[in-house]
Amino acid sequence: MLRKSKTFSKGVLYHLKWKADLKEFIAGKINVNVAEISSEDCKFGKWLRSAEMTKYASTLEIRQINSLHTELHEIAKRVCELKMSGQNVASRREFKKMQTISMKLNSLLLNLMILNNN
Repeated sequence: MLRKSKTFSKGVLYHLKWKADLKEFIAGKINVNVAEISSEDCKFGKWLRSAEMTKYASTLEIRQINSLHTELHEIAKRVCELKMSGQNVASRREFKKMQTISMKLNSLLLNLMILNNN
């Protein structure tokens, strides 16, 4: 039971760390890691496609998470482009669009955690 919980906890942590790093980038505190802008190369994306997640790949929740993950990275790309072109206010505004999507993604992960521990 603990193993399954750990599996989904990893996903939540990877996502929250990515989002926190993006916020730090917007604030000018860190440089952007280009790999983290790509949905395939970020830690969450790699985790989502990992061997431990293959048994969940066909679930509705994972399909929804994949879609939300892609959408988040599309917004993140715009956030980074705006920030790098000096449009700080627009970059922060674009980042705010991620909040609802991020909450949906985390909610789906938490649901999977609960469903797979019963």
